[in-house]
Formats: sequence, structure tokens, C-alpha cells
Amino acid sequence: MSYITTDKITSINAELTNYCNAACPMCARYFIDGELVKDKVNSMHTGLEFIKDKIGIKIIKQLNRFTSCGNFGDGAMNPECVDIYSWIKQVNPTATLMLHSNGGARNIKFWQDLAKLDVRITFAIDGLEDTNHMYRRNVKWDKLLENVKAFLKAGGNASWEMLIFKHNEHQIDKCRELSQQLGFKQFNAKQSSRWADFDSDGVWRDLDKIKAGDYVLEKSTMLKAPDIGEGGNSQKINMDKEIIETKKIKCFAHNIEKNFVEIYLAVNGDVSPCCWLGDLKMHESKNIIKDYKQVNLNHTPLDTILNGDYFKELEKGIRGDLNAYRLQTCYFTCGIKDQ
Repeated sequence: MSYITTDKITSINAELTNYCNAACPMCARYFIDGELVKDKVNSMHTGLEFIKDKIGIKIIKQLNRFTSCGNFGDGAMNPECVDIYSWIKQVNPTATLMLHSNGGARNIKFWQDLAKLDVRITFAIDGLEDTNHMYRRNVKWDKLLENVKAFLKAGGNASWEMLIFKHNEHQIDKCRELSQQLGFKQFNAKQSSRWADFDSDGVWRDLDKIKAGDYVLEKSTMLKAPDIGEGGNSQKINMDKEIIETKKIKCFAHNIEKNFVEIYLAVNGDVSPCCWLGDLKMHESKNIIKDYKQVNLNHTPLDTILNGDYFKELEKGIRGDLNAYRLQTCYFTCGIKDQ
């Protein structure tokens, strides 16, 4: 039995591009120092014809949600972004359409067009004019505000998501007030979960500071990191093989009982169960995948990918098969505590 089948997919998270106008130091585009850009970025987009051909109308029609919150890019940078959402809206008028963006790219018409398509935007805005650029590097405040106002004035549904650091924690209330004044539907303040890295012994360690160009990012003194699974806010986690292989996992991306089954489509065509596993060559998925063509839509049909060894092995591990290979990422993200 496969992990999921195409007829059960209700949500797609598509990485529309690996281009981005920003240079956020804790982004997956960068190594932990926020200075060195990984060599795969700024090289490709997911095209509308690719989605039509490789995903197809049948699956689009059955979706409850289509979203773009990519690991390596901002979906607004895709030149076909509006066309993609417009086509999906035409095929499936009832699906919820969503996009995550820093809001600093494109022109007013672009944002007005997304508003008219009822695409719900989560704007990543980490402060005010004097602080947002400290993390959202290269994002100009005046341009951001112009785009946000155009989207909201056109009837757009928007959320403001604010990452909290020491340098902007004093602005939470002012940002919330501004979000209400502008017409945002929601405001969410949170600390990043990326204050961590592996040391030379393979131990997951917390960081308090990260150098980011001319300044240093420091943890908020007010908020803790998101509590995501066993590894969400731990002080120090040893990558103990026995613990990882026996811990129960509640997969948040696939809940058939609640009719929520999502796949993540990377910009290079790779298919994975969720965005946490989206970069298949960057984590331990490479220990399961024998041939990357077998999980890539450019070479293998979607139903064959879902019925292949990679998804089957994940399914067995999540169901508690101790002989299956258990991914550390699944354990840290969706591991059940206090079992």
C-alpha cells in the first residue's frame, strides 16, 4: 500500500520559483552565517504548462487548497504567478488559494490581480521601516507598503506574519496596530525555529546569535521558538538512532481522517510529502532514494512516485514499523512528545 494515492490529494504546496528579491540570513537559501548563498538558487521557475502537464486538471479539481510557500524562493518572483493562480481558479473555483511573500517585489497591478483572484497572502513583515530590512534584507519599506496597500485596497485577504528578534520585539504592538489600520485579517508574531545548527558531533544545538552582514541577529527575550515536535525548542538534542526509530510520528501533512493530504512540489520537479522534506538532497532522504529520477515529475508520473519506494518507506516508518528507515526530520517536526 502506498503512502498516499493521487485521488486522496487535497492540497498542493508548490515551490513556484527559487528566485527571491530578499536575502534573509536564516533562509534555507543561505548557509547558517547568512552570507554564503547556496549554488542552486536563482535558477528556475515552475511553469504553468508544467503544472497542467504533470499535475493535471483532475487533481486540481479535487483540491481544497493550493499554496506556495517555497523553501528557496518567493512565489511572487515567478513571471507566471498570476497566470498559474488564474488557471487554478478557473479549473477549481472553490479551492483556497494562498501565497507567502515578503511583499517587496512586483508592481501594484500584480498585487491587485492576485486580490481579484482571491489569493490569500501571508506577508512576511518583520518590523517597521527602521527594522524590517534588518532581517528581510533588500526589501524596501516604501515599496512593500505600496504593494500591501494596493492588495488590500483591491479587496485582498492578507495576514501579517512577524518574526521576532531582539531588535524588533519592542515593536510588536505597533505592528499589530498598523496591521489593523491597513486592513489585515490576521497578525501573528512568532520566533523563528531556525535558531539551531548541527555541531561537529552531529548534535543539534541552539544558537543565540547569528551574524548577518553588518550586524548580528539575536534571539527575542520575549518569545520562544515554535514548538514543532520533539525538536522544536529543545536545548540540546542528541541524534540518538534508537530514539528516532521508536518515537511515534503524527504526520501533519497527511491526515486522511480529516481529509487533508498534501504533497510538496519543489521547483526542480521533486515530489515529497511536505515542505520540511522538500529539498530531498539536503537531508537523510538521500539514504532511501536510490535514483532521484524516481521522485521527480520530469522523469516519473506522480502516481508512480507516490507508489514508489520512498513514499512507501516513509509510510511504514510513520505507522511504527521498526524495520523501516525513520527520518530525523520527521522525528523533529512531527514526533509525538511524552509517549
